[in-house]
Amino acid sequence: MNWKDLAIVSVSSAFLSSIIIFICLDITNGNFDNLADWFGALGSIGAILAVVYQVHKQREEFLEANKVEGTVRCEVEPIIEKVVDGWEVYKGESNLVVYLVNTGHRVEGFKFIGFATQKVLNSLINENTGYDKLNHFGVSSMIDPSYGNFETLQPSESSRKYKFELKVFLNSYKDGESVYPVYVTTHGEFYYTKMVIKK
Repeated sequence: MNWKDLAIVSVSSAFLSSIIIFICLDITNGNFDNLADWFGALGSIGAILAVVYQVHKQREEFLEANKVEGTVRCEVEPIIEKVVDGWEVYKGESNLVVYLVNTGHRVEGFKFIGFATQKVLNSLINENTGYDKLNHFGVSSMIDPSYGNFETLQPSESSRKYKFELKVFLNSYKDGESVYPVYVTTHGEFYYTKMVIKK
């Protein structure tokens, strides 16, 4: 139960308790004339609270059904040098693979905008600045025409995967530094995940 539900239940309990106490006092004093009025008031308040609660629940259901959410995933995969007679030959090096899964409940546009340090991420979130300080590792729209474009993703659908040479990525940051691959939605919301550099 969240705080809104708790508040509704608390207010309802307070109203009902007050009315029940007044009814009991009237009965104790032998005054039965006001009972019909008390029960009428009890029914009216109950109806109003039921409507308020129903509106609250419908709003929650609407927000849940239209929730925008994305989960950024990072994986490491070996680099294939060539395929010989159906066998994959690896170089002994790896790529960092970054992509996003639409974990919300509606269709949304997401765009990968680069890697951010903690300081740059704070600028993006709090001031909507620092885009020029994002690291793209040489990827640009000139090299990759789809880079920098929004991808429209259905719920549970994954974005395209961006691959970066792991050695170059690690050498670009200090040991122990936090780095975040960052996506942005068409509405300006940021989604990211934390990676800690270990050398």
